[in-house]
Amino acid sequence: MTPSDYAPPSWMELKPFIYKQWLQRQALTVTKRDRKRGGSYRVKDAMDAIHAAAHQSDGIDPYDGQPMNASLLETKNPTLSTSQEADQLALARRCPMVKHTRGALICDFEIMSRQTADAKGGMSTEEYIEHCRAVVRYRGKNDFKTAGSVH
Repeated sequence: MTPSDYAPPSWMELKPFIYKQWLQRQALTVTKRDRKRGGSYRVKDAMDAIHAAAHQSDGIDPYDGQPMNASLLETKNPTLSTSQEADQLALARRCPMVKHTRGALICDFEIMSRQTADAKGGMSTEEYIEHCRAVVRYRGKNDFKTAGSVH
């Protein structure tokens, strides 16, 4: 794949150079992290795999079914007011993120929202879904009391 082949998926609605910058940053980040853990793939391989995952995605988080928002990948304004920062932080939860599909140190990625990626952490898909089910079972039995309340 040549650099000009990295066209953004339509759901991201990004300029090609912004998409390519995002793609390069994501590929470099996961490659460096995985090399420290024993991974051996190249940045170019990661770019190709992340690009494929972005195009396989329809822009909907595969875990929570909510749309992702790539618009913040284009804007970084250091002069935002406090209320604007709060709005951007709320939007940032829906930004697309790259995570390993199986947690293995191979070029196999999926795209999900930052919110899901943060919650999922290093859990496998199965572990994460089981954890979510446990939360719903527990919170359902306790009438969704405020988290941190004493029982």
